[in-house]
Amino acid sequence: MSIDILREEKNMDKMADVLGRVGAWCGQNKYLSAIKNSFQTFMPLTIAGAIGVLWCNVLVNADSGLGMFWEPIMALEVINPAFAAMQFATISCITVGITFGIAQEIGESNGETGYFAGLLGLACWLSVTQSGWANYALVDTAKQTLSLTADGALQTFTGVAGGALGATGLFTGMIVGVVSVEIFCALRKVEGLKLKMPETVPPGVARAFEVLIPAVITLAIIALIGRGCELATGLYLNDVISTYIQGPLGAIGATVPGVIIIYIIIMLFWLVGIHGNNMLSAVKEALFTPLMLENIETFSKTNDAKSDELH
Repeated sequence: MSIDILREEKNMDKMADVLGRVGAWCGQNKYLSAIKNSFQTFMPLTIAGAIGVLWCNVLVNADSGLGMFWEPIMALEVINPAFAAMQFATISCITVGITFGIAQEIGESNGETGYFAGLLGLACWLSVTQSGWANYALVDTAKQTLSLTADGALQTFTGVAGGALGATGLFTGMIVGVVSVEIFCALRKVEGLKLKMPETVPPGVARAFEVLIPAVITLAIIALIGRGCELATGLYLNDVISTYIQGPLGAIGATVPGVIIIYIIIMLFWLVGIHGNNMLSAVKEALFTPLMLENIETFSKTNDAKSDELH
């Protein structure tokens, strides 16, 4: 009996040692930390957006909300667009905030100061996201009508799709935010790429010129990668990543076995005294946040909590 107990204790010690090493690696990994910190920083805005969804779809809504049972509350319907705007500015545009946050975190971990790294990561993400569109019809939003253009003429316009700003573009923003800033920081170490200004030039202007060439090269590299992807596949980089990376990972995260495996790993960390939820926060947020955002978007459009489109 005592031999079995000793053997079990030895096995537990080995498992604790392995999990401890993994936990230490996760805690020190700048990429996982950047993802975790970005989602945690953005959390108040996510909650604010959720309040907007709650107001428009559960409280002041005559079809699926409190308005079905208590008509006087519908007097507040006039301010629903303000709460819908809250949702759009936060949940529907989460990729903007997360991309900036991750790029900023990576920049700071590499010794960069200020918030230029975040701006660069955001600009690089936009450079690989579709911004040009064309159609053969005109939409009159005021009259809610659709009409063909004269002689089938092609109409072009610019803008970023709402899906790319939200859950669909999240993985692309995360990947581009990391890669672009790492390239930028590597180029910053090359002395020959730094433009030195006279001491009489204000520090802010001098720093702007110092990072100019690395920033231009970084943005050009990412934009060329995006263009190369478009020429090779016929799809924008954002579409490729969302279809072939984010889609399969999201499908795994949406299954019961996938969720069970993740939480078993979390419990194993807790078993040896490590904050498992904190260790896997970056993985959980990357897998589950897009699914949560898609559910919120679906519910806000359908007002149906039992919709087959919900995960």
